[in-house]
Amino acid sequence: MMERRLYRSQQDKRLFGVCGGIAHFLRMDSTLVRVGVVILTVCTGIPILIYLLLAMIMPKEPRWSYVGDGFDGFERTYPSPSRMNDLDSEIDRLEKRALVQEVHRLRTELGKYKSI
Repeated sequence: MMERRLYRSQQDKRLFGVCGGIAHFLRMDSTLVRVGVVILTVCTGIPILIYLLLAMIMPKEPRWSYVGDGFDGFERTYPSPSRMNDLDSEIDRLEKRALVQEVHRLRTELGKYKSI
């Protein structure tokens, strides 16, 4: 049996693929997940923060993750390389920038301890 992992969906996405990835992981329709997120956001406002955090934390789905996993919820088609999503590129850029900032912060903290 193949291990199930949580990924941002590359095929079933509207913004970053978080709801599509959660829906696939839970083996349910992504529309239900999206409707749930919208309703909870309107009522509490909290899910939008969680969504953005997950968009930064969840890894992108590898191209092979849906092959042979036994889930036939809907037809999946892979986008052509010429249709690269600008949002994915922006997320990658922001992830790299955040990583560089975190390394810089850790070096600063380590420098404080070295000088003691």
